[in-house]
Amino acid sequence: MTSPKVQSPIVEVTGVSKVYEPSTWWMRFLLRSAIDEPVRALHDVSLAVRPGEVCAVVGPNGAGKSTLFRILTGLTTPTSGFSRVRGFDAQHESRRVRKLVGFMPADDRSLYLRHTCRQNLMFHGRLQGMRRDQLHVLVDETLDLVGLGHARDRMGIALSSGMRARLQLARALLHRPEVLILDEPTSNVDPVGSYALLKLIERLTREHGLAVLLSSHRLEEIDALHDNVAFLDRGVLVHWGDLHSLRDLWERPRIVIQFADSASARVAAKQLDSASDVDVATVDGDTLTAFAGHTGRMLVQLDGHLGDVVSIEESRMPLRELLTRLVERREV
Repeated sequence: MTSPKVQSPIVEVTGVSKVYEPSTWWMRFLLRSAIDEPVRALHDVSLAVRPGEVCAVVGPNGAGKSTLFRILTGLTTPTSGFSRVRGFDAQHESRRVRKLVGFMPADDRSLYLRHTCRQNLMFHGRLQGMRRDQLHVLVDETLDLVGLGHARDRMGIALSSGMRARLQLARALLHRPEVLILDEPTSNVDPVGSYALLKLIERLTREHGLAVLLSSHRLEEIDALHDNVAFLDRGVLVHWGDLHSLRDLWERPRIVIQFADSASARVAAKQLDSASDVDVATVDGDTLTAFAGHTGRMLVQLDGHLGDVVSIEESRMPLRELLTRLVERREV
């Protein structure tokens, strides 16, 4: 039995760094900017995305997500390193790259809300240099693809936030790109609509073999994605890989033990400090919170104090806490 063929990456980022140099004094005066020294936005970032994969780009504000997207679309030049889309260099062959990439911005300010869905796509297609006769077919197909076929003649101002997000997605898909770059696509959408939009993106990625880079601040959405996660912190790629490998590295069961009194909790914490696979996080009154490789082995360490235990609760570490621990580890 032959193993399945591994497809080559469509998007390749190799050793990309970006440093923004300060402007001249008179430009800083005009822009009211206090930046008077170089700012490092990205440092030696490398990743790859294959057909049919969604890469969630995660990180706090200022982590470098937008800079990475701008480099991939040829809008910003990296200080060092390179990025390629289907083998084309994003810096030197940006026109070819932009024909392969569909971009969806974080807000809907680029939509013409006084135009219908169909008119928005027709206008965008003409800006892309697409033929009018070709557009009539593609516009209707794309609106059907994102679930807006029934609203093709509805003005943008009459659309809900979820429908506007779908219209922006339709605009990114109109020229049939191989890569989608989605900058916080669900930022203005309610939780129900954002879940439906994410499921639509996952389905289109799978059915059309797209390579998708998606940024989001909603950690529960990232947790729902099963592909790669690129976690950036101050321009550095802290983690690159699937969420399962991240959890394997970092996630141990979180065990909350309530004791009969606070004195028993403190004695237990002191005893657990000597255990190699137990990390006592907090002791709050009569409650002890710890992370352990195995709950049973942790209880063995508490032999002699189990009579003081009132309750034990084991839970999974939330993704927000998982990523916070990654950042804290960098700062140590």
